[in-house]
Amino acid sequence: MIRIRDPIHDYIDLTSLEGKLIDTPSYQRLRWIKQLGPINLVYPGANHTRHEHCMGTCHVVRKMADSIGLDSEDKQLVSVAGLLHDLGHTAFSHLGDEIEGVEDHVIRTTKIISNTELSDIISDEGLNPDEINQIIMGDHKLDSLVSGDLDGDRLDYLVRDAHYTGVSTGVDMGRLIATMSLHDSSLVIKEKGLPAVEALLTARSTMYQTVYFHPFARGAQLMLARAATSAIYSGNFSTDDFATFTDHKFLSELNKAGGLSREICNNFENRKIVKRAVSITKEQIELSGLERSKKKDYEDSISSKLGIDSSKIYVDIPNFSVMPGLKTKILKNDGNISLAHNESKLVSGLYEAQFDHWRGSVYGPSELRDEILAISKTVLGV
Repeated sequence: MIRIRDPIHDYIDLTSLEGKLIDTPSYQRLRWIKQLGPINLVYPGANHTRHEHCMGTCHVVRKMADSIGLDSEDKQLVSVAGLLHDLGHTAFSHLGDEIEGVEDHVIRTTKIISNTELSDIISDEGLNPDEINQIIMGDHKLDSLVSGDLDGDRLDYLVRDAHYTGVSTGVDMGRLIATMSLHDSSLVIKEKGLPAVEALLTARSTMYQTVYFHPFARGAQLMLARAATSAIYSGNFSTDDFATFTDHKFLSELNKAGGLSREICNNFENRKIVKRAVSITKEQIELSGLERSKKKDYEDSISSKLGIDSSKIYVDIPNFSVMPGLKTKILKNDGNISLAHNESKLVSGLYEAQFDHWRGSVYGPSELRDEILAISKTVLGV
């Protein structure tokens, strides 16, 4: 048994297998990838890493496994899946999601587990690496503990991210875990745990608005994605190379690439971030018929009318997706299963509010904010 002191969970106890997995290069790489990407430009304390989050997820998943009564083998299976679930993240965590041609981090995680020494380490302990991958992919009877709507991953990162950003939450993780049950291979919360679900989802809604989609941090992420795309297009490194970089390796490669990539990197390192000039609601996007696939056309048109290079303008139209957790299942006292937003007006309100809070944006140089606003309204029809 290995004991780790953690600022969120106090002591985390790891098995010898988990200790061996942590000591591999594939896992140690996570020490050098910030959990929240560039959000430390807004919240200076947000310097925690994927490394500590994955250990925290392993710990939370084990507590969940105890709560629902899994046997020792299944408990080790899901805790290892929790430990390894983020191996495929790129530099700055979710930056790879913004770069065309970069493989999904979940797929990349499963390949790392299958094609490195991790597979042998897991097999030597009597576990099946393919089952670990199935849990991470959401294709296993126990996947809801790691890849579900209210899983160990989300429980850890919400509390951990709130701690390091200084955002206050009222999450009662102990109550949530104590009221968990496994029903038809799905993780559910007993009806008496609904108030704890409401508190968690309220906190999560706050985090999404104030942290995860903070416009300044989003502008920084768009800049890094453009710098990476430029370097890839220029042949300085490939998408496969990028997927292996740590944060500092990535910034170093951008500097070596020169040109636009170096310019953006230098601006990023000096916190000279593009500013949001236009905020666009979901309704405006739909009425105007704007499409994600045409972002480059919009950027070219806006920059042309401004008389500046198109690399200075960023049109951001994020995907529409239901905020994780809002589909949490509640096991009612009568034995029936219902979704949390059908059992709670508070959760139902959060479900609807997520679409009100969604925003598309246009970013550009701060000194041109007024001009960008006026021209974008004409070009985008908003």
